[in-house]
Amino acid sequence: MTLRQAPGPGAAVTEDGTRRIRVRLRAATLTPLGLYGAAVLRIGVSGLFLLGLLREAGHADRLWGPGSPYTPELFRASVQAQGADGRLSWWYTWPGTQSPDYFWAAYVLAVVVSVLYLLGWHTRLMAVLFAFVVAGFYMRSAVAASGFELLSLLFANYLVLCASGRRWSLDARRAARANPAPASPYEELRRRVVTVLHNAGMALIAFQVMVVYGTAALYKLRGTSWRDGSALHYALRLDDFATFPELSDWLADQGSVLALLAYVTVASQLLFPVLVFIPRLKYAVLVVMLGTHLGIGLLMALPMFSAITVVGDLVFLPTSFWLGAARMLRSARSRGR
Repeated sequence: MTLRQAPGPGAAVTEDGTRRIRVRLRAATLTPLGLYGAAVLRIGVSGLFLLGLLREAGHADRLWGPGSPYTPELFRASVQAQGADGRLSWWYTWPGTQSPDYFWAAYVLAVVVSVLYLLGWHTRLMAVLFAFVVAGFYMRSAVAASGFELLSLLFANYLVLCASGRRWSLDARRAARANPAPASPYEELRRRVVTVLHNAGMALIAFQVMVVYGTAALYKLRGTSWRDGSALHYALRLDDFATFPELSDWLADQGSVLALLAYVTVASQLLFPVLVFIPRLKYAVLVVMLGTHLGIGLLMALPMFSAITVVGDLVFLPTSFWLGAARMLRSARSRGR
């Protein structure tokens, strides 16, 4: 007669861990995460890109069109040197499209797509068209592309995977008013595929933001000016980036304060990928990042870059935050009325 040995505490811990993994994997395929965050990202990215288009409307032909000094020959040479695909600038490199009429048609199309995507009208289709449009304008300005344009391109591509039209959109309003359709045999599979793609897109955006901060911190640590705390002093002395010269000059003389801010900036960027997943420290590090971006945007004349990085940070805010913000907005409206 053999006696069966009772499972020890180690087996119970292993079984509990396996059960948690199964629950999380099931949730990842059935529960779309951060739907409100995806909607905010959609509105933020498309709104900023639309603002950039309208802001440069008077110079659009010189920046992206046939009137640009970036000639077709120079464009093809630079694209080949980078190993990129110049066909993404469809209004400029396709045969017979190098004319003002084609460019202005593409410009108007970009504005219309940005508006419709911001409003969430047929969001899935608009997400693809928006990524196509952003890629085209980015390629045309690749020689002088800014951080704002690069992050807009990356976020636009990741948002194609996301179900960003389920909240705060015309699609969501239409779905709320429509009668429920009969379930098809493939509805469960469709839901799982859409959910997996959405969660993957949100994860890619979060990972991209962490990569930006991590690499920025490592790059700063390579320079002596950030290690000795003098980097912000020299940055504020640059006339080309001085929005308010008198204020920049006054701040540049606050040596101790600037050194402390430099160390806080580097530390928060370096530790961001860890701190943002600790509930008690998440909001603190996000506030530090917000202050950093506001300082860059206001004092160094880089408002668009600061704004797109703030939009990227919003992916880490939970649904409860957005629901609370919506309640506060409705309450403020009712008091105003």
